Amino acid sequence: MFTLFICETCAKDNESDLINKVEDLLISFSREVYCDGQAKRGSSSMETNQLDDMASLDVAILGGSIAGLLAGRELAEEGLDVSVFEEHREIGIPEKCDGLVSAAGISRLGVVPPSNVIQNTLKKAVFFSPSLREISIDANKQNVIVMDRSKFDKFLAERAAKAGAKIHVGCRISQYSESGSRVFLKIESESRPCKILLDCGGYESYISGGGRALQGGQYLVCGNWFEKSSVEVYIDPDKYPGFFKWVIPISSDVAKIGVAGDGINTFQLLDKFAKEKDAQVLRKMAAPVLCFGTLKSFLKGRVVRAGDAAGQAKPTTGGGIFTGGLGGILAGKAAARAIKENNPDTLSSYEDEWRSQFGREFSLQGRARSFFSKLKADQVDRLFEMVASSEIPKRISEEADFDSHSIAIAKAFGLANIVSTFGMFFADELKELIGR
Repeated sequence: MFTLFICETCAKDNESDLINKVEDLLISFSREVYCDGQAKRGSSSMETNQLDDMASLDVAILGGSIAGLLAGRELAEEGLDVSVFEEHREIGIPEKCDGLVSAAGISRLGVVPPSNVIQNTLKKAVFFSPSLREISIDANKQNVIVMDRSKFDKFLAERAAKAGAKIHVGCRISQYSESGSRVFLKIESESRPCKILLDCGGYESYISGGGRALQGGQYLVCGNWFEKSSVEVYIDPDKYPGFFKWVIPISSDVAKIGVAGDGINTFQLLDKFAKEKDAQVLRKMAAPVLCFGTLKSFLKGRVVRAGDAAGQAKPTTGGGIFTGGLGGILAGKAAARAIKENNPDTLSSYEDEWRSQFGREFSLQGRARSFFSKLKADQVDRLFEMVASSEIPKRISEEADFDSHSIAIAKAFGLANIVSTFGMFFADELKELIGR
């Protein structure tokens, strides 16, 4: 999805100076076998004294979604013995997210999705304040597409399988533990060793690793109130604390609507919204949103987390197709090197490289999100009024980068505007602080 606002630059400042100033400001405020396994995930420990005679895999991948499938492709192309274990009986089911991503991001993942995967192209983003004030952003330059995630995941699975990866559906790794130079996996009643485990198990793996998420929901609806080429974002800290509500069209009369927030009843809110818009609901699903940043570490011995399992989803929007997908690719490459060089220490290059590309961006997004979560409804309205009457929307349209939006939007806002905005919305807090 599209980002909420954050901040920006003086023409005199170079990008590095801008980032540092913004960051300081925000800190201050803030077997080619198909199993039918039904085992539930247990702890990360298990008995390993009864091993079967199955050969050790080079790499096992927990989770058959974007990160896991891209990692599987990378490893198979390196000639390694890799298996992807997906707990559901069909790749891509249930659908994992809304499928919003930039064409540039998809290209960087080294894939060209077939035409049946692309559902729509978005040209505009419309943000609504609590009182329904509007800010429109031209998104033509960002080339944002909406993908059918179910079809896209199947496409990636085919690519991985053609490269030589083995895909096991309806097959769940319920437990795993590391011992010596192997990680032992419990799959139903079997125990199978592998040299490296890539945990791309999504939300559950992230939570078990110490992460947290917001409760979210997503509906597929039929209606006629929206424009096919425009995404809608509704920001209201009273109704959707800590996040927002969204509408993502996939055709002229079908859209994905969703909402997330702290302590909210997502289905109740979406039922009400659908009723207000006289929309017909075609599907309902719970959709937790990961927006609290990455885990402290992606590695623990020979177990490596990537994608949502590592928290590689944008803190502002929860989107992670590109950032998590690239995490899968980097993890796959690092695992291949570690096995070929017989040196597990090289696994750390994966985390280093991912953080070098996204660490600063995620840090800024997280702090910006923390800032906006402190705003009250009337303050959001005032912010909308200020931005709508300025050149900021036009500059955001020209500068915005869907995959690194914080820096681009910062350039559009201007450092002076950032400072005045902080003063405007936190004057009472500053007065209280000074008066103590």
